[in-house]
Amino acid sequence: MSTSNLNSEIVPSNVTSNGEISFRDGNPVIQFIIGEQDRMLLGQSIRFTGKFRALLSSASSSTSDTSNLAMSEKLGVYSCIDSLTIKSQKTGQTIESIRHYNRFLASYLPVTTSKEDAMGHMYESALILPNYDAHQQSVVNIPSSSSTQNHFCMTLPCGLFNGGEPIPLMPEAVGGLIIELHLAPDTQVFHTSGDADSASYTDSFYQFKDVSLVAELMELDEATTQSLKSRPSGTYEYNSISSYYQTINSGNGIINFQLGLSKVLGVFANIVPSAHINNTLYDGLATLYPTNNDGSSADITELFFTRNGVKFPIDFNINTLQQKNSSNTMAPSQIVEHYMNAIEKFSNIGRTQLNPQNVRLSDDARFDKDFAFGGCGFGIGVAMDNISDAGVDFSNVNFGINMSLGLTSDFPQSFFVFVHSKNTMVYGPQGLQVMT
Repeated sequence: MSTSNLNSEIVPSNVTSNGEISFRDGNPVIQFIIGEQDRMLLGQSIRFTGKFRALLSSASSSTSDTSNLAMSEKLGVYSCIDSLTIKSQKTGQTIESIRHYNRFLASYLPVTTSKEDAMGHMYESALILPNYDAHQQSVVNIPSSSSTQNHFCMTLPCGLFNGGEPIPLMPEAVGGLIIELHLAPDTQVFHTSGDADSASYTDSFYQFKDVSLVAELMELDEATTQSLKSRPSGTYEYNSISSYYQTINSGNGIINFQLGLSKVLGVFANIVPSAHINNTLYDGLATLYPTNNDGSSADITELFFTRNGVKFPIDFNINTLQQKNSSNTMAPSQIVEHYMNAIEKFSNIGRTQLNPQNVRLSDDARFDKDFAFGGCGFGIGVAMDNISDAGVDFSNVNFGINMSLGLTSDFPQSFFVFVHSKNTMVYGPQGLQVMT
């Protein structure tokens, strides 16, 4: 089989006349169509490119002399993508849909990349810089009254694109792809670095310009193409991320979901107080531990996971140091290790931004705004199958998280739960079906 690769650039199907796109101006979705063709798409080559800038309510560029406007230093431009949806162009069947995409990446990126990665190529590609002040000055606060904009060219991490297998775009297979980026509200992307000036920035907004999607397409030789097209049916196995949301507001936190998935590999969650979401006074994309309304940590003292009401895959309770000593601020190492292991097999993690300094407990009310090492990196999770990689069946049973925590105030905590599983795409004359 002989192949050759072609570079392709796709502009949005809903592009505006001036090339400017923003959530505030009524463009909440950016849609790209990769048409059906006798080629294969290399998912890992996909890049979302364009220009980005932050604007104040006066529609002038943010400037360091007058603005406390800031955004998540660990996410950069990823902060602006609220959900990622991938569908078949031919049938409209959804292949993968990740809601709360920016919060998924708030867990995934710090676990799988190093501080050096974030300061180097990820700053160049996605405007990520793991220092709150440096990020504010170099990404948000660009020169006033100027057309200066930050360029970006970033990957779109997800199960389908991160897989190594080329995606067949033939009409007899997937039939082309529709990729939709749903933008996040401006009040979720931005927050103020001050403590009492959030009202001044409620009308601030971000803007994209000249965006496009670039990718590599694999062109097969004639014999191989005809062989693939002549098959009566085919399958394509890939990983997928599913997202769920729930709140807790008591010292006995219970989360329970009917996942409906048959090959679950891992589950992880990140946390933020519900009052911080869409609130420019706080970083709504921070990944904090549970907190009380005064900013003090609501320490998790006990944690276990269940399958159909039975402890699984860990058959014991995880008890933290804070259970016996509430003044201990050391990171709950067992919780953090299982959390990292749910995202990436722990033995395979060769580089990470998580360390004892940015997962430790703190009673500082500004812990989400100006903390070193890219901000707090706390989360909970558990890997279901790190040996066979076949996954665990949750199609007809519930998954549960049970915890005891020091939540002593009326202050709901939002849990964004993400499930890593395997899916199989089946295509043939009858159309396309995704088996979960």
